[in-house]
Amino acid sequence: MGRWLKDQKERKKHEIRTHNAHLHAAVSVAGVAAAIASVAASMASPEMPYANQKNPPLASAAIASAAALVASHCIEIAEDMGAEHDQILTVVNSAINAKTNGDIMTLTAGAATALRGAATLKARLQKGPGATAIPLAEEKCNESKEANILTALDYVFRGGELFKRTRKGDLHWKQVSFNINSNLQVVIKMKSKHMAGTFTKKKKYIVTGVCNDIPVWPGREKEDINEKRAYFGIKTKDRTIEFECVSKGDKQFWLEGIQYMLNCRVKVTI
Repeated sequence: MGRWLKDQKERKKHEIRTHNAHLHAAVSVAGVAAAIASVAASMASPEMPYANQKNPPLASAAIASAAALVASHCIEIAEDMGAEHDQILTVVNSAINAKTNGDIMTLTAGAATALRGAATLKARLQKGPGATAIPLAEEKCNESKEANILTALDYVFRGGELFKRTRKGDLHWKQVSFNINSNLQVVIKMKSKHMAGTFTKKKKYIVTGVCNDIPVWPGREKEDINEKRAYFGIKTKDRTIEFECVSKGDKQFWLEGIQYMLNCRVKVTI
């Protein structure tokens, strides 16, 4: 009897966790739908010149109407599951400010992670009492991993300064960021200032992969023994571009963010 009561108590806790996970996933999906509806509505706006639109005016209006309907339905589902009005309002208001491919990708990645977590909890719940006792350490580990992915995505979208080595071996500071273009390709953007910042040089490349095992650049290991610099590279059609990070942790953020973007592209295009 004691074992049965304990199993029932654990199952109840797991049911609550599973419900909360599905609730979070529903709100996240509603946010993605709201962002898409907002972008579609802006594309169908009469203020936008038709010459710059890829779709005819009637098609754009139809897509905007359909996106708004889907967003409304997603919000209703989240409310029916128990989401509070203020919670949904906060997510939707944040989502409708998403304009760039990077913003949409961040929302999509967050929703996908939430859905995956909810599905995992549901599967464990359906396996029976023996599978409902999920170790707290494992749960925290999964949550930490998901948070790291979102942090890494935001990290590469916003970008930062990295040392870049040219083919001749010269080193230059570059403002580096990554994004996804309209063809769902991962793009690296590099900016550098010349002549005391009087003009900016910009370059873009399509990223096809990442390199984790870039060796220490010649001469850099002698600069400062105390500094634990780290190196990585990105593969393009023509060559591999190498970068230097200030630490291994910094390198890990760059690698995780870029690789997750590449993985998302593969899943979408399959």
